Amino acid sequence: MSQNDYMATDDLGKASLFTRFATDLPAQFTVLGLSPADPDVAQQVLDSARFRALVDFGSVMQGAAQAWTATKNYERDGGDTTPSGQTLPVLPVGFPAAVPPGIVPRFRALVKRVKACPGYTVAIGETLGIERPHSQAASDMDSEGPQPVLRGRGLDTGGAEIKSTKGAAEAVDLYCQRDGEAAPSLLVRCLHFPYIDTRPLLVAGKPEKRTYTGMFIRHNQPYGRMSASITVIVSA
Repeated sequence: MSQNDYMATDDLGKASLFTRFATDLPAQFTVLGLSPADPDVAQQVLDSARFRALVDFGSVMQGAAQAWTATKNYERDGGDTTPSGQTLPVLPVGFPAAVPPGIVPRFRALVKRVKACPGYTVAIGETLGIERPHSQAASDMDSEGPQPVLRGRGLDTGGAEIKSTKGAAEAVDLYCQRDGEAAPSLLVRCLHFPYIDTRPLLVAGKPEKRTYTGMFIRHNQPYGRMSASITVIVSA
């Protein structure tokens, strides 16, 4: 994949692009000579809704898996407190119906059509998210831009609960550094808050300090400033 390719490499970025394209394309119908009745356009709307729902539900499933993993570890190894928060995720009401395989190839084919329209311009492409230059990541890292505001607390049941503002962001990358670690490392790309850090203590029975920071993510790129750090003491 080219460094200048508009297509994100991860599923969250793809979902954001598909949603942006489906949302902003109707405003360009007249100049591009397209319509909502166009089969390719109509299919992209369905594809966008389905893929976004799959990505979001996958995040819910990951959160449930973390909680059940903590329960498995507790029942395997024992401990002072019983983990809580186990859930059995259920598909939301109105979950979009399945679409034919090939969402990405169909999207690329539609983008190729759009770019071949006589009225197409680079400015339209930038609006739709299909002309993003490789240099955008650097320009988005504005030293005066927005930053997440984190809050956190240790849980009696073990681990830490982290909350964050999101603003216009689609996600927040959470970083964490624990006692004895040389530097922060990426913990999770979080779509929904609160996030529960269910990792066991590095040394069983010994409370530890965990320092968290966060960075806004939009269109699969970091933007704004890194948040101020917060410290949470995890004791179980």
